[in-house]
Amino acid sequence: SKMVAFFELFLLFSVLSWAMEFYFDLRQHRKLCQKKLPQELEGIVTEDEFLKANDYSRDKISFEMMSSGINITATVFFYLMGGLLWMWDVSLFLIKPFGFSEENEIWQSVAFCIVLYAKSSIESAPLDLYQTFVIEERHGFNKQTLRLWFMDQVKTFFLVVVLLFPAVAGGIHIIIWGGKDFWFYIWSFCLVLVLVFQTIYPQVIQPMFNTFTPLKDGSLKTAIEDLARAHKFPLKKLFVVDGSTRSSHSNAYFYGFGNNKRVVLFDTLNLSLLGNDDKKPVDGENEPGKSKESRSSGCKIEEIVAILGHELGHWAKAHIYKQLIVAELHLLIFFYMFGYMLHNQGMYAAFGFQSKKPVIIGLILFSNIVNPVEHFVQFFQQFVTRMFEFEADRFAVEQGHGKELAAALVKISTENKSNLDPDPLWSAYNNSHPSLVERLRAMTAHVSLLEAKHKKSN
Repeated sequence: SKMVAFFELFLLFSVLSWAMEFYFDLRQHRKLCQKKLPQELEGIVTEDEFLKANDYSRDKISFEMMSSGINITATVFFYLMGGLLWMWDVSLFLIKPFGFSEENEIWQSVAFCIVLYAKSSIESAPLDLYQTFVIEERHGFNKQTLRLWFMDQVKTFFLVVVLLFPAVAGGIHIIIWGGKDFWFYIWSFCLVLVLVFQTIYPQVIQPMFNTFTPLKDGSLKTAIEDLARAHKFPLKKLFVVDGSTRSSHSNAYFYGFGNNKRVVLFDTLNLSLLGNDDKKPVDGENEPGKSKESRSSGCKIEEIVAILGHELGHWAKAHIYKQLIVAELHLLIFFYMFGYMLHNQGMYAAFGFQSKKPVIIGLILFSNIVNPVEHFVQFFQQFVTRMFEFEADRFAVEQGHGKELAAALVKISTENKSNLDPDPLWSAYNNSHPSLVERLRAMTAHVSLLEAKHKKSN
């Protein structure tokens, strides 16, 4: 009875999780069918821009609903047919030629990860191709070629083999070695991995996919350096990344710990300011004419500075460290709870593991069993992140960049065809950033508050 309960709970929670997200998507799809421009956006974006943004978001949400339906159906059949045990047996078959047996759980777990990664890649590739070369292409965002997409998959697989598989092996060894207190040791191990990854990702991994060039001397560089000095931001380097080789979406961010901060601007923020006109296409990455669009469009210097003023707000308010604390606390609780299920034979037996209790299988099963709780955690994490975005916006407003930041947000949102006015419930679950309407409303209210305080002080 325990075996049946575990198996049924696993499938029930998987289906309920899908159903909840599908309901959110339905709400969002219905919201995107509206044709009337929200009152807050009148005079800020045109009706045509609003409708185009909705068309793009509606295509994406429709595709997401179809993809999720395919994935949950495949998942249910996979487990009903005993797919997890079959994959574990295949992993044993793969390591036997190298002299390993089922007694070598770590090596079998690594082989299992290879099989799992192959399964996931085969399942996701057609959907990813459709999203990139049909949906993104249809709305004018895709800049990739099929060759570039394929090379990205190869590089990703290489990184998984070099970085992820050793981390999995190390984590399983710690759980086996750690005894009843393994939850603390594996959490500490994961914390170290996160810090190491945060360090090597921008320095080693991201340059494998994009080209980073120092920002050329000029008015923009001077304005950014002045901004950093004014706030004592320890800026060391300014880079421009060739985001236009893959997409015309725009972004800007900073990275680095301590006094070693670096700012990265996507060239799509303003191709005439940040793009390299002398750059020649590499390996067919850019098709002729694909990077020619609206050289005169994009954010102005003061708007880019305002965007970075917002990013400095994240630094000034220590948002990165606060988010790290929240994430690590969540992970610590997860591993502590997993300690109660790690040796529960009923959970393993329900999926065909009658005499074995592989750690990695236990992690997969436990993750799905606690999935309903994870949904509430996601609501909370998104809420915290959105509050940080509002706080960073207020910081920029207080530094005198409010008008320029609002203009930049409108420009980026319309050019990216972002969802300008999403369904509140869908947004609370899916979006780490508030919508344009929410941000403009909050910034306007904060400006009014500052003006009222200023009048009162005088």
